[in-house]
Amino acid sequence: MVLIGPMAVGKSAIGHQLAQHLGSAFVDTDAVVVAQHGSIAEIFASRGEHAFRELEARAVSRAIEEAGGSSTVISLGGGAVLDSGTQQLLGRCTVVYLECDAETVAERIARNSGRPLLAGDAMGRWRTLFATRQPVYERLADLVLDVRSGSVPELARRLEDALGEYAAAKATAVPAPASTKEVE
Repeated sequence: MVLIGPMAVGKSAIGHQLAQHLGSAFVDTDAVVVAQHGSIAEIFASRGEHAFRELEARAVSRAIEEAGGSSTVISLGGGAVLDSGTQQLLGRCTVVYLECDAETVAERIARNSGRPLLAGDAMGRWRTLFATRQPVYERLADLVLDVRSGSVPELARRLEDALGEYAAAKATAVPAPASTKEVE
């Protein structure tokens, strides 16, 4: 299962909590990149955003491959979904979009100025990035979890319940017959 959504929405915290509830492994792809290559801010400063996106795409690919159908919970960075290869890999996963708004993340962003894409007018930049990424999040999502209210444990529990309902619905779904196209 993969958590997607904008920066500062709580993907890492909720994902870690959910993994604990499920007794599953947890992988934060941003943390993987940082562990292997240094801070994201340093990567942006020394090598640029394009280099970071390549490292990020490799980390996502590796995490999904290593999960191999297990119940691993994977948290992606906000922009990871922009990579077409990542989008294809997500087709093999249950994708959960953590939905929010600017007000939900404003305080978190104010406390954490280490996000290179939010340099300067952090909330203005966040809104711009969110506006361009939101349609991608919505298109890729199998489930949407509104994270505007609730503690991390409450949100993880709600997500666990939603995943159970999703799995049950998927298991009982009757495949539709193949459609036929009439040719005149």
